[in-house]
Amino acid sequence: MSRSLSAVVTASALVLVLALADTAQAASPTVSTVAATSIGQTAATLRADVNPHGAATTYAFQWGRTTAYGAQTPARSAGSGTTAKRVGFRLTGLTPGVRYHFRVIASNAGGTSTGADRSFKTELPPAKPPAILATSPFGPTANGVTFTAVLNPGAATTTYRFQYGTSTAYGLETFGKSIGASVLPQPVSFRVNSLAPHTTYHFRVVASNRAGTTYGPDALAQTGPFPPGRLEVSTRPRRHATRSHPWFVTSGRLVLGSGVSVAYGCSGGTISVRFTSRFGTVARDRVRLSPGHCSFRLRTRALPRSTSVHALRVHVAFGGNAILTPFRARSYLVRFG
Repeated sequence: MSRSLSAVVTASALVLVLALADTAQAASPTVSTVAATSIGQTAATLRADVNPHGAATTYAFQWGRTTAYGAQTPARSAGSGTTAKRVGFRLTGLTPGVRYHFRVIASNAGGTSTGADRSFKTELPPAKPPAILATSPFGPTANGVTFTAVLNPGAATTTYRFQYGTSTAYGLETFGKSIGASVLPQPVSFRVNSLAPHTTYHFRVVASNRAGTTYGPDALAQTGPFPPGRLEVSTRPRRHATRSHPWFVTSGRLVLGSGVSVAYGCSGGTISVRFTSRFGTVARDRVRLSPGHCSFRLRTRALPRSTSVHALRVHVAFGGNAILTPFRARSYLVRFG
């Protein structure tokens, strides 16, 4: 075979390979996500155009409340035609007043194609007065507290406020805030400061929309300072400690009372440790709690002052902070030597 003929054959083979590659690429479906129709309170019809390009093709819709989707309809056949075919799926069991995202995905022997994202919002039912599902205080300090509640807006834009005071006459209230129209429960809150310390306050939430006004039940909130739940501590001699160099490790945690959060209760405050024997105090140490951490650990050198001493008494105390009162744990003995 001549060199020129060989080049022609090689070029022809290359063209054939490229043509086959183009044919394989063209065989994957062409898809287009189309706007949803027949949108109601709990259902909608998803639509798309799918061109199988002559290969047996299946399609499905991915859908959810975000573009992460999270759900997919069962796969259905789009046939094996060579023109675009309108396909659809009726979604049911949706939540009223919620925006949903969807897209089409189609596959055949040539590959998989995914359509662009589209969205729709289900309709809301007729408005009802707001429903108050729960109220509670949160994050109390010596001069403040966060009032919280869970509201169902009743399918209409809702304004809420908290009324509060030292009796059920209240007398004070926060300014109003709004939440959008929905039939889903919504958490709401309002932080109130400049309150009197160690005082019990009554509060309730008041919610209004175009269908009416709802008053929540009376609830109680107490400002601090509060006593800690308890102080858990233990002390042990450090490994390889000697009588002339007696090191002790004291560790523990501050246990908070009901309703006191770690963010507030363990923010600041000092843990002090004192070692005593019959000769009096032999060592002192202290550590400040790190913000948001209720645990502590100290390494202390405590000289017993006498070879006849084989145990020391340990006294651990919490000095208090903006929300907790001082607290002293029960003393205990630690033996060594």
